Amino acid sequence: MKMKTTKRQLRKIIKEERQKLVREQDGDLIGDIPSDLEENVAMAMQELFEELIASESYEGTGPAWEQEISTAGFEYYQAIIDSGAAKMMLELFADVEERLHNGDYA
Repeated sequence: MKMKTTKRQLRKIIKEERQKLVREQDGDLIGDIPSDLEENVAMAMQELFEELIASESYEGTGPAWEQEISTAGFEYYQAIIDSGAAKMMLELFADVEERLHNGDYA
């Protein structure tokens, strides 16, 4: 019987493997480990991407279209993490929030 790995399980496996790689490099950081918040931002963007694509009708799609959307969505998620886009979005959020609390928008 073939077991299916969920997206959440796959993300957890990738996160654990990233952490192992960073620990195994003797201080030579391969890349930053994304925070849980960065992971959540990327996950929300992936879900939005998949919902938007699935809501449109495209010519030439076949029976594997849903799986193709899922695969593309995961690649999109991974690109958001790897590019640092989620981190930049959170930094921008923090900057605007601080300006809001400082009365810059009053």
